[in-house]
This record gives sequence, structure tokens and C-alpha cells, in this order.
Amino acid sequence: MRRRYLLLCFFVLAGASRAQSPSAAPLPTGCPWLTQGSAAKALGGAVSATAHLSDAGEGWCNFTRHEKPDAFLKVEISKTALPSCGADGTKLRGVGNEAMRCSIPGSGDQRGEMISGRVRDLYFVITLEAGTKKTSADSAGAQEDVFQQVAEQVAGNLF
Repeated sequence: MRRRYLLLCFFVLAGASRAQSPSAAPLPTGCPWLTQGSAAKALGGAVSATAHLSDAGEGWCNFTRHEKPDAFLKVEISKTALPSCGADGTKLRGVGNEAMRCSIPGSGDQRGEMISGRVRDLYFVITLEAGTKKTSADSAGAQEDVFQQVAEQVAGNLF
């Protein structure tokens, strides 16, 4: 009986290690730093998503709301420094290291915002472009600033 138990344990453990090996694991199809639902909340409607990820943990994710006016949210992660807000930005607390928020020029009638920062050895930049339609990020009141919540989620997922 004990021999059967040991053999069963061996096969279960061998199968588990094969399932966890990098070659057997499926590639992620979504954004590892932000869910499509969180992006939809920030952009105020259904979004489509595209992502490009490297084996080194770097990459980008784009989320697009196609309702008029269009809105875009991009998350970039890199081991090298990315564009940042600089002296014009407002310091953010609880969003990684050196986190700053600032306005950026948008295309056409779009307004843009950016949050940049760092978690350990990874730099992140989150950009948001939205038109004149109010998004969830614009609503005031009981709801916290959704764009900052996006940055908190990204920074948390980088830990």
C-alpha cells in the first residue's frame, strides 16, 4: 500500500512540474499589468486590447474605447528609463517609486494625462487620451480617481 502511495505521489508531482515548466505553459493573451475591465472602467465603456510582451517582463498594452469620442489607455513597462513628467508633474504617493502625474498634449480634440514611475528595476508609464465625453476618470464624488487607481494596480502587479 505504501509503495502505491509513493508511486502515485511521484506521478502527481512529475505531472505538476511538467505543467509548470515554461515550455508547457501557455503564453498570456491579455495584459499582465491591467485587466480589460479596469481599463474599461477608466475609459468609460467597452474596450479592445492589444499587448506585446517580452520574456524579460517588458512590453506594452493598449486599450481602446471605440465609442465616439475615442479614448486610449496605454501601459508601458521597461527596464530602461521611459519618458516621465519631469518638474511639471505632481508627485503621487502609494504608486511605486518616483511616481508623477502630469498633463500631456493630446491629438486633435483629445486631452492627455500621464503617470510615470518605477517599481524595483522596472519603469512604467501609463498614458490616457480621451475626448470631450466624460469618462469614469472625470466623474467626481464618492468614486476615487480611476486613472490613479489604474496606476496603483499596475504598480502593484509589478511587485
